[in-house]
Amino acid sequence: MGRVAWMNAASLLVLLSVLTQSPDGGGSATVQEVPSNAAAPGDSTFTFFLSLEAGPLSLPSGTLGGGQDLFAQALPIARVTRGESFALELGAPLRLRLLDAAPKQSAQDFPGHLRRQDWDTPSDYGQVLRQLRIGRDDTVAHFRAGPLSAFTLGEGHLVDRYDNQLSPDYHPAGALLTVNVGPTRVLVAASDILSTRLFAGELRLDIGRLASQQDKHFDRYHAIASVAHDFGKVGEESTESITAALVGGDAALYKGERLQLFFIGGAGSRVDAGTPDIGGFAGFSIRGNTGRVDVSGRLEGRYQGGSFRFGLFGPSYELARYSGTGLHELPLAEERMDKNLAGFAELKLGFGSGAKEELYLAASLAGEHFTIGRTDTDFTLALRLPGARTLASARVIVVGVGTQPRYSVHAELRQRLLDWLYLWGAGGTVHFPQPDGSLAKGYTAGVGAGVDFER
Repeated sequence: MGRVAWMNAASLLVLLSVLTQSPDGGGSATVQEVPSNAAAPGDSTFTFFLSLEAGPLSLPSGTLGGGQDLFAQALPIARVTRGESFALELGAPLRLRLLDAAPKQSAQDFPGHLRRQDWDTPSDYGQVLRQLRIGRDDTVAHFRAGPLSAFTLGEGHLVDRYDNQLSPDYHPAGALLTVNVGPTRVLVAASDILSTRLFAGELRLDIGRLASQQDKHFDRYHAIASVAHDFGKVGEESTESITAALVGGDAALYKGERLQLFFIGGAGSRVDAGTPDIGGFAGFSIRGNTGRVDVSGRLEGRYQGGSFRFGLFGPSYELARYSGTGLHELPLAEERMDKNLAGFAELKLGFGSGAKEELYLAASLAGEHFTIGRTDTDFTLALRLPGARTLASARVIVVGVGTQPRYSVHAELRQRLLDWLYLWGAGGTVHFPQPDGSLAKGYTAGVGAGVDFER
């Protein structure tokens, strides 16, 4: 009783999705869990669970110089799963205003003091869809929908660790469709299924499968083409659109059962900003797995600048489309960077078999340093103590160190007391877009309890 709802703590899934990208580089989203006693591929058993958690939540008014409001938050969740091939989870946080600090906003709320900003655009209704999974990862096609709190397209040279939940008044559901046909793999993604926002796609061609029928040549050489376009429209609000494209490839330098080392390289550009500013990259990616320890990483050198840089749609993009760095700077679409060299490194580590009685730890660190004196980083950590009764998670996103820095921080702790009862606490920073395009920074914190039931 209670295990499934507990294991689906949203913040933990956010982090694990960053840390468990598929080894073929097809992309990652938030529909991931701590490894456990997973159902067999042919398992047709249905599992149902219900949960409800509630508690007080402090959230800023969202305006420059505004006060701190207090809400009573309730989060009901219902989920049904069928083996590994199907899952549907529905639920959304309901925030009822208890204390309305200046500037007063309660008059705008829905009846019952329900916070209007959580439900004032069609995109916000997407938050009801917490997860939809159709098909297994090893089938010809599979579909995923829900929050994309750490989505990476391929190796991440256009869309990298992207979080569509970073803006506190914007709650979309994204979607991913992956199709594998012969030597071709196609991934199509949408950041918001109810608005014309960010769309991205990648075509990956396995040269070895195309040229040979021998298994030893499979999954060793790939040609890659990808494109991403943000229409920038949410309800009546819009930001400047951005379109970028990339071509590249990889080649295996060593490919064993437990260790793979690839050379990667390519070039990309914005295609909607006048004269193209073409950038290039070259480097290595590595992945190793011993069964208990999973390690992967990338090390790259990059040349970029002008209107384009790699990882354009990154972890802080939902804020950068208003202010590229800091709180009052140009939006990313208008930002122009001097031509420069950059070094990028990423390391992901997973430790533990996923069994409930064992410690499980997952951590990831990505950083890029530009020779113009700017550094961007993204750090995530997820921890589950033996017995699976204590979960902790944290994420820190920093952009513009050395110029106009901006920090986004979130941490969460969950402690199970009984099979059906747990406590939770969370806090961090929030940034609210303003009418003039700037960002208002604030802090949020909440505590509460939850109950859950599974059968």
